[in-house]
Amino acid sequence: MSTQSFIVAAKRTPFGAFGGKLKDLTANELGGIAAKAAIASLPAGMQEHLRTSTTPRQSVIFGNVLQSSADAPYLARHVGHRAGLPVTTPANTVNRL
Repeated sequence: MSTQSFIVAAKRTPFGAFGGKLKDLTANELGGIAAKAAIASLPAGMQEHLRTSTTPRQSVIFGNVLQSSADAPYLARHVGHRAGLPVTTPANTVNRL
């Protein structure tokens, strides 16, 4: 049996300067904003499917470079929650440090 994976939407968080305008936002908050934007770029039917489906074929994969907050090890899970995805949606954080 062949398994295929597809990236159906992606957005990135903004770059900011140290101590700049983004300093009060956590990685989870920035990720949630990016995830909502990625979902919003999909056709309406697909958006509804992501929010209501319980199939294990969809998941959140979120990458970062440095886990800088106490909840960052669960970053992808928090991003999925902030994006409004079901709690049952699998999530995987990729740390590229």
